[in-house]
Amino acid sequence: MLINVLVVDDEEIICTLFAAMLGHYGCYHVVTTTDGRQVMDILRREPLDVILLDMSMPAISGLDVLRQVTQAFEELPVIIVTGHGSIEIAVESMQAGAADFVTKPVPAAVLHLRIQKALEHARTRRLASTDGLTEVYNHRTFQERLAQETARANRYSRPLSLLMIDVDHFKVYNDTYGHPQGDIVLQDLARLLREMSRTSDTVARYGGEEFAIILPETDSVSAQKIGQRLREQVERYPFAGKELMPGGTLTISVGVATHASAGSKDALLQAADTALYTAKREGRNRVCVAE
Repeated sequence: MLINVLVVDDEEIICTLFAAMLGHYGCYHVVTTTDGRQVMDILRREPLDVILLDMSMPAISGLDVLRQVTQAFEELPVIIVTGHGSIEIAVESMQAGAADFVTKPVPAAVLHLRIQKALEHARTRRLASTDGLTEVYNHRTFQERLAQETARANRYSRPLSLLMIDVDHFKVYNDTYGHPQGDIVLQDLARLLREMSRTSDTVARYGGEEFAIILPETDSVSAQKIGQRLREQVERYPFAGKELMPGGTLTISVGVATHASAGSKDALLQAADTALYTAKREGRNRVCVAE
């Protein structure tokens, strides 16, 4: 399996050198840029596994790029590769979220080893933060992410929305087909939610047949539209045996809430949960927005 690497260095010759060094291993696909300002756009377009980042760049500092990346893509490992190594820079970069720190010149074997170590550490962290059945984030990680995003929304006065999602009549499905088949439904639903979400969103299993999606930079109108798209996609999906369910299909109910200025994560969660309860009470297979 190819490992997708982004090399960020203002010197084209360094980008070319690193691409050639990693190319000898046959397991890397390398993307390069000499402009740190392009990194976030590249991350939104390309599925990347690790970043090699220079600290000294003219248009934007490597430290600023690092902070942008770790805020938006917390689990993406970033290895600082710089020719101006010092204890102070190393400490500062690690505090900002870097996975590792190496100084130039760096031999190919060392670079390969550091990448493999960073990826292994990222995999270990991912296992600890995900739900074993559905492979989306677990409840604990969801609570941590929601606290982080609420604090960021308060600090920068940015929009933040939350979707709470529940599978309609899931007990009926389990009673009809058994829990193993019900588990397959949850796995299929989790995959649909991931596929339809943005990279910056957080998809989590809240508990049982209930899921949650944290939507940064999303106002109430946009969040409602996202909820409707999810509901429609789930209603159309060919879940096994859905024809025997009430209404002849398997559906979800969605509660939508948007973060209020200076509000708390608990208030946002309560509002979304109340909206979900309203959707269930009013007939299921619908999206309700918190007032």
